[in-house]
Amino acid sequence: MIELNNVCKDYGDTKALKNVSFSVKKGEIIGFVGPNGAGKTTTMKIITTYTAQTSGTASVGGYDVLEDPLNVRRIIGYLPEKVPLYDDMLVSEYLTFIGEARHLNGRFRERYDWVIEACGLESALAKKIGVLSKGFRQRTCLAQALIHDPEVLILDEPTSGLDPIQIIGIRNLIRDLAHEKTIILSTHILPEVANVADRILVINDGEIVGNGSFDELISKVTSKGSVYIAVRSAKKDFETAVKDLPGISDLSYDSTTPRGVVGCHLYHNPKDDIVAALNRIIRDRKWDVLEFHRERLSLEESFIRLTRSQGGVS
Repeated sequence: MIELNNVCKDYGDTKALKNVSFSVKKGEIIGFVGPNGAGKTTTMKIITTYTAQTSGTASVGGYDVLEDPLNVRRIIGYLPEKVPLYDDMLVSEYLTFIGEARHLNGRFRERYDWVIEACGLESALAKKIGVLSKGFRQRTCLAQALIHDPEVLILDEPTSGLDPIQIIGIRNLIRDLAHEKTIILSTHILPEVANVADRILVINDGEIVGNGSFDELISKVTSKGSVYIAVRSAKKDFETAVKDLPGISDLSYDSTTPRGVVGCHLYHNPKDDIVAALNRIIRDRKWDVLEFHRERLSLEESFIRLTRSQGGVS
């Protein structure tokens, strides 16, 4: 549905994008993350035909963004970081204007009613956009991106300014839309990506530095597995019991555990599953287990490791 091949974008001597390549399948939700200035907004502007790449190719739904921009715009709904709203219009007038601009004709009433309900705008229809709260402005912006029932949605910070209940509602809406639409979701809220995205693209300094599921990104930034265990045992007895476990490369003790309790992080080759071996030791030693679980990098830690170098143009 979306294809980018070796896309570059230069602003004078500044290289905002450097040979960016990725594809997005129909019905897929992609979380697009990166530090400020990494190139997220530039990439989305190229996909939506708001700006042209310096080199490389980009297409949406089989339409080239340079050769056939009108057809690209027809099938895309775009929520940019800053939507050009008309403050003197009522919300109802603005959505009517957008519907007419999109040539909805006989479908207008159906789509108008749908976006009002989906975006929770019933109470704002008779208000001027200029007096809306940030949350209602954001919902109005989302409504304009959805009103023509696009095949592709490009959403730049769609939950910005919303309260927690509204954020949950928009997340659920995005999930529901994914059954029939292709979605690129750019956000700084990493848990939001984990909650809704099928796959994560990480961009840094104009280059794609990560592309995959959460687990695949973790495997890219760490070569070790880790298990944490806390048991009632003497430290010497614990060391004797675990010293010959297969694949152990290192261990570190938790200094915060109470007297008589050993807490330990055991680092191992991910190919060696030490959990079964630890379970046997627990049974043989009759340890009282207080805590025992696999450890994994958080999304935030993975993001930091993938984007250690900062820079670029947003």
